[in-house]
Amino acid sequence: MARVLRPNRVGIAVIAVAVAVVIYLLVRGCGSEPQVQPPEIPDGTIGGPVAQTPPVTNESVKPKPEIPTTDISPETKRKPKPPEPKSPAPQPKSVYERWYAAGRKAFDSGDYINARNQLSQALKGLKNPYRLNAKIQLGTIANELTFSRQIIAGDTTAELHHVKPGETPAGVVKDFGITAELFMKINNIRDARSMMAGKSYKVIKGPFNVVIHKKAFEMDVFLGNYFIKRYAIGLGRDNSSPVGEFLAGPRLEKPPWTGEDPKTGRRILVPHGDPSYPLGDHWISLSELPERGGKKTSYGIHGTNEPQSIGTMASRGCIRMHNKDVAELFDLLVSGKSRITLLDD
Repeated sequence: MARVLRPNRVGIAVIAVAVAVVIYLLVRGCGSEPQVQPPEIPDGTIGGPVAQTPPVTNESVKPKPEIPTTDISPETKRKPKPPEPKSPAPQPKSVYERWYAAGRKAFDSGDYINARNQLSQALKGLKNPYRLNAKIQLGTIANELTFSRQIIAGDTTAELHHVKPGETPAGVVKDFGITAELFMKINNIRDARSMMAGKSYKVIKGPFNVVIHKKAFEMDVFLGNYFIKRYAIGLGRDNSSPVGEFLAGPRLEKPPWTGEDPKTGRRILVPHGDPSYPLGDHWISLSELPERGGKKTSYGIHGTNEPQSIGTMASRGCIRMHNKDVAELFDLLVSGKSRITLLDD
């Protein structure tokens, strides 16, 4: 009869332990993390040395400050700053101010012909202080171009006149609209008889004209469209000086004057040189324009023995000037040719 082997209890126990170990290892392997492949290195190969990162502990971790990015949620966006107020745009200069600036530039460079043209245009619409500055500069230009013996190239207001035998200063100027006195003064001719035939002398192309601004108590003298000079004046009391356009009438030196006797009130003739004589040394009468009859008026431009009255309304309606000023004007205005305009401004 065959022998039946019975398992040894010890062997069975060993087998059971081995099976348990195998099962444990299988279970542990299934729960482990997957293997990590090494990172690529620049040459495209796999592997290579990998720097070991030291373990990080809680003590070595420090919070980093937040860095704002352009991708900010609406809740955390900052409010935009209000735009800074803009300064007002510069206003464009008027055409008169541009002419004035161009005239100043030409004046500073010594180009008096161009400066006179630009400043005279600007003067038509300038306001003070530019208006006053333009007049001052034009007065300086007039001293160089008009009242000197030189003639600058391009100056259309002057020319040389070749004197003929027997010609006098009055004969020279009769077609130019200026006085013989101005012609002689410009050319430094002290005596009419000393003017030499065959010689050339400077002649101004006149006439000179006057514009009076009553409210400003100013008289402006022009040669054509060019400003020449300004004078302070006095006017008639109670605004009695007329407004309008007149011609220069007869020009008189030391004319007689009809005054009033303080004792009797009668009209009396007061000769020049009398302490009460009020007209100075010169008188330029105002005449109506030819189209209005051409009659001489009772008004005139004259000097005064009351210089403190300049700038006020103190006369009987005439235009008063300082004695030295009216002496200059006397040499500029020509009877029957020079116009005198009084404006209520």
